Amino acid sequence: MSDLELCYLPATKAIKRFQDKTLSPVELLGAVIERAKEIEPTINAFTYRHFDEAMDKAHKAEAKYTHGKRVGALEGLPIGIKDESEIKGKPTSNGSLIMKDYVANKTSINNERIMRAGGLVHARTATPEFSCAGYTHSRLWGITHNPWN
Repeated sequence: MSDLELCYLPATKAIKRFQDKTLSPVELLGAVIERAKEIEPTINAFTYRHFDEAMDKAHKAEAKYTHGKRVGALEGLPIGIKDESEIKGKPTSNGSLIMKDYVANKTSINNERIMRAGGLVHARTATPEFSCAGYTHSRLWGITHNPWN
């Protein structure tokens, strides 16, 4: 399976392959990161990248699968989190110039559940300023393009 095919692998199939050890969270995240580096300059979908931290967590998830330890429902899956919901200690801009230096002091319940289930937050995805538009364009991050348009 090519790296591009890995990027479009459904989560259920990725988890199944993690379990049968035909794919590792490290391999999947690596493919996702490489694809992001390739297309991100054109698409402009990410505001903040946490690739190194996510890769460290991918290695830990891989070890859990390898050693038959208990895993969460999302263990090892790369997850992009919208830059409008908070993750403690991480910047959260809401697509706004006035929040460009804001660092969250708490984690939203949704993000907490995703991370507790083993999801690997590798990037924050762009949002229109305060999520007040049906398309993503902000003075802080610019325009996010649709890869299929």
